[in-house]
Amino acid sequence: MVTVVMIILSQLPTFHSLRHINLCSLFLSLGYTFLVVGACIHAGTSKNAPPRDYSLEPKKSSRAFSAFTAISIIAAIFGNGILPEIQATLAPPAAGKMIKGLIMCYAVIFVTFYSAAVSGYWVFGNKANSNILKSLLPDDGPSLAPTWVLGLAVIFVLLQLFAIGLTCGRNVP
Repeated sequence: MVTVVMIILSQLPTFHSLRHINLCSLFLSLGYTFLVVGACIHAGTSKNAPPRDYSLEPKKSSRAFSAFTAISIIAAIFGNGILPEIQATLAPPAAGKMIKGLIMCYAVIFVTFYSAAVSGYWVFGNKANSNILKSLLPDDGPSLAPTWVLGLAVIFVLLQLFAIGLTCGRNVP
């Protein structure tokens, strides 16, 4: 099914027509974040809230690896906005639009990434999984948020993957 959807979407006539897909992708990202933050608030205020532990890891090596992992995640997320900036240096008339695009890019990244990270850490402490949906759906026991909210979040992720695959596929020469 994924192949069929990607074949249909790949029939868009030009790279410029992807702006509609990118706008949908933006709304999917914001919707996913809204659902996850809402699910975390629901889980954190419910009577079945998981125990929270905000202490640091006891071993220095574990703390060092966690710090490097966090740095690499932040570098990967904020490094994606560098590509439009490089393009802006190549075409001076587009520099103003590129700067506006970068500001929008960083604002969306900041809102989506940090709101999900802070709410997940508030609910689960240092036991939060890197994929917050895994933390909200524990292996044992009931889910910590309404099933329909988590299902909708998963659908948003799948639709987002279509947009990413289509955009990245168009960048290949």
